[in-house]
Amino acid sequence: MEAFIQPLSHIDGDELDVMELPIISAPPKLQTTSEESVRRSSRVRQPPKRYTTPENENGIKRKRNLTSDTSGVKKKKIDEGKVAIQKAAMGEKKANTQIVVERRAERDARRSQWMLRHRELIQPLLPTSSNLLSSLESSHQPSKIPYTPYHELEEQPQSVSKQLGEMKDYQLLGLSFLVYMYKNGMNCLLGDEMGLGKTLQTLSLFAWIKENTQGPLEPHLVICPLSVLSSWEAEASRWLPTFKVERFYGSSANERHRLRNSVYRGLGTVDIVLTTYEQYVSEDTWFKTRRWTYCVLDEAHRIKNAGTNVAHKLQHLGALYRLILTGTPVQNDLFELWSLFHYLYPSIFTPTSEQLFRDSFDISKGSYSLPFVSATKKFLSKIMLRRTKASIQLDIPPRVEHTIFIPLTEAQRFWYYRLLTRMDSTELQAIFNEVALNSVNYEGRREVLSMLQNYMACEKENRGTGNQNQQWKKLMNLLLQLRKVCDHPYLLKDAEPDPYHIGEHVVASSSKLIVIDKILADVLPKGEKVLIFAQWYSMLDVLEDMLHLRGINYARLDGSTRRPRRNLDIKLFQHESSNLQVYLISTKAGGLGINLTRASTVILADSDWNPQNDLQAIARAHRIGQKKTVNVYRLICGGSVEDQMLDRIRRKLFLSVKLMGSDNTPVLEGEESSMKSSELMDILRKGSSALSHDGAGMDLGSFLAAPFSKILEESQSKENARDAKLKHDLKEDGGGDQKLIHDAEEEEKRLLSGIAAVRCRLFEGKLVERKAKEGGEPFEVLEKGKRRVEAPKEVIQNNVAPVKKLKQALESQDFCNHCADGGDLIICSFCPRVFHRECRGLTQKEVKTMSFIACSQHACWDCRRRTSDAGYLLFRCRTCPRALCEDCLEDPFQPIDEFLPEFELLGHNASPGAYFIYCKQCLEQSKTEPKWWEEWMKESRKVEEALERKYAQQQERRV
Repeated sequence: MEAFIQPLSHIDGDELDVMELPIISAPPKLQTTSEESVRRSSRVRQPPKRYTTPENENGIKRKRNLTSDTSGVKKKKIDEGKVAIQKAAMGEKKANTQIVVERRAERDARRSQWMLRHRELIQPLLPTSSNLLSSLESSHQPSKIPYTPYHELEEQPQSVSKQLGEMKDYQLLGLSFLVYMYKNGMNCLLGDEMGLGKTLQTLSLFAWIKENTQGPLEPHLVICPLSVLSSWEAEASRWLPTFKVERFYGSSANERHRLRNSVYRGLGTVDIVLTTYEQYVSEDTWFKTRRWTYCVLDEAHRIKNAGTNVAHKLQHLGALYRLILTGTPVQNDLFELWSLFHYLYPSIFTPTSEQLFRDSFDISKGSYSLPFVSATKKFLSKIMLRRTKASIQLDIPPRVEHTIFIPLTEAQRFWYYRLLTRMDSTELQAIFNEVALNSVNYEGRREVLSMLQNYMACEKENRGTGNQNQQWKKLMNLLLQLRKVCDHPYLLKDAEPDPYHIGEHVVASSSKLIVIDKILADVLPKGEKVLIFAQWYSMLDVLEDMLHLRGINYARLDGSTRRPRRNLDIKLFQHESSNLQVYLISTKAGGLGINLTRASTVILADSDWNPQNDLQAIARAHRIGQKKTVNVYRLICGGSVEDQMLDRIRRKLFLSVKLMGSDNTPVLEGEESSMKSSELMDILRKGSSALSHDGAGMDLGSFLAAPFSKILEESQSKENARDAKLKHDLKEDGGGDQKLIHDAEEEEKRLLSGIAAVRCRLFEGKLVERKAKEGGEPFEVLEKGKRRVEAPKEVIQNNVAPVKKLKQALESQDFCNHCADGGDLIICSFCPRVFHRECRGLTQKEVKTMSFIACSQHACWDCRRRTSDAGYLLFRCRTCPRALCEDCLEDPFQPIDEFLPEFELLGHNASPGAYFIYCKQCLEQSKTEPKWWEEWMKESRKVEEALERKYAQQQERRV
């Protein structure tokens, strides 16, 4: 038993530390006598033995000698010190709590004054039965704190760095508005158009509060999308160098635990905490236990639906003030605006007022209340400051938008009619015009015709046998499937060939890819860069195939792209010497916050139901820092459901322009502006050609043969004709201002008349009815429970099927990645790297006991975070053992690629958690040791030549 008990003399902690000692082995079983084997409850109880010493034999109690052992005194003093520290911390916490309570009471008093001062703006937005303002007036006591009028600041706060430049006049005006609302205890919105510096204005507000507040100040919390998290961190470090900023974002539970401890330890010194909406939802319990001065929601339309989980959890966050940043507060209807009001003022805009906002602008029911919309605009203009690039007159080149109506290709028409009527094979020849086939030298169209004929023949053979696999018949939403056909037929199940090979048929099957191909051929040789936005990931996949077929360098950003990877791609795309020419972006994942001003051409492959999402996407290129005119091309398949969607979209744009289109200044009294005729014309210009019977533009033969300049000229001429017609209808050429206002009001009524519905069976101006069933199975409506994930299809290139090989053992390098020598090397378990045990700093015992041994490039060289804790991406140096996470990566560095030629030569594929570079230290060493660098470059060229020979040999064997 004595061998089992460890000595405790080395332990400096308390009994909890003793309990955490590891058990070396199980305690030995003690030999017991027969008496001891009896159960304890049945033993004969004996009085406890009393041990005596010579000093207490006579019953005299011995006094404890306090001077003989000082360890007890020291421990008592330490305990008393701990208690004193705890008491001081508790007293400080109580004092801080009292300060927060006083500040909250002062805020409530100021807010009540502001509300009562503007009650005529709030009352029309509440139900007639509501007595909230009356109760507020009866409970409000005249305060000694006076109402604070608006005052324009003349200089920026001292904490805002002036080394990068001074704030612009309109940014100082924005700061003045935020300070005005802060002094009156009001939450508010900053609704500047995208790219006008809402981040800097918010940071300057934090600096002003810190400089003008006495006593302790709780930190500010900024919640933003993942795409702008790095931008917030960079801007805060640039403009507020004296502020301590913590980024709360972890992709693993261990990383989030580390961040919680880091923020908790630095709560007294941390000024700003940055996080994302997803991180807040997962850690909302922890965030609610902290106190915050300001809670800022960037891109706050994420809470436009008050019933979502994120909106519900944000509603109960204990922040003294709330600020909303969004360039698009109004997107689809007034209920979304009510959700923002409910977050800012939950005691005023209660759930009882929700239905009033819903009924006042309902596109699905065709109910519109213009007086209520006007009342909403008046209140919104008081709590929101919004400026546009046009109103500020910045030195930004204009953007030119073109809506290009294009015809459907034969493959698109085939699948479009097939979804509506179940077309049989006899009608296939009617779609493919042999004259058009022969007149245009386009081999892809012949490939498409051949594949469709084979598809129909196989379907006819398998009909009735039960072997047919027609996933395209299993529809969740006919409108959704038709929209996919307008993008590309391969977005449907079973529409693409199997096995799938990359060829000209990929481009020839879709008119959108044909026109994108023409645009790229016209723009890229000029040195321009292009952004392509699409709604579906599968559309991005098809676009990737096209760019791979054309040999165009590109990057891709969608919801699955990791934060370090997207930041790297953005840096590479923005770099002048980068070879990235095209950026494929998902509209919703990449349409927020990122800066891509190197691009001067934006292509919207499809339109979103929410027009503000498209505007957000365009603003990625057209923002501060852009030096060229931005050309925007919106692709619409004429006469299709996409064409009809424009009628519904323009009504949503009408609501946005009606509420925010004018250049409002919320601090001025008595100003009200109506919708301008130019703004109204801008909405009507986006009307539907399917409803106005303007035609779909060029026919397919002319479209295929024409260059892009001709297609653009045709679209521009139709747009100019529509503008001329609108000017004539609105009588802008004369009649006076009153007549113009009257005509604009009448046009508003015509615009909002009826229900904006999309009829799926309206195709090219005609109603297409489903044909009678001729055989086979009917359409199956796929329920959510029946969805299944299809196995990935085999992809081949250049019509050569891949040769299936048995899995072979992967090879490794033959030199240490630390010292570049050979000898007794240890193989990394995860990559081709090898290393010496001494170079890696491992003992022989560690090497023997470790199941997997990783080289130094699977954890950050500086902070030691693993790949999973560093956002699933590490930047690994090619010439040294360093690997750095995004936070520790220093400029300058030279990017290489996702894989190294020497790794591929050894049979290894690219790893999604690695990107290879030349690090800063190696670049500096290349200047001091040029011979070493020349040897590395020479070896690299040898490896690339060997890899090319390997590819050539593989190609010869396949042929």
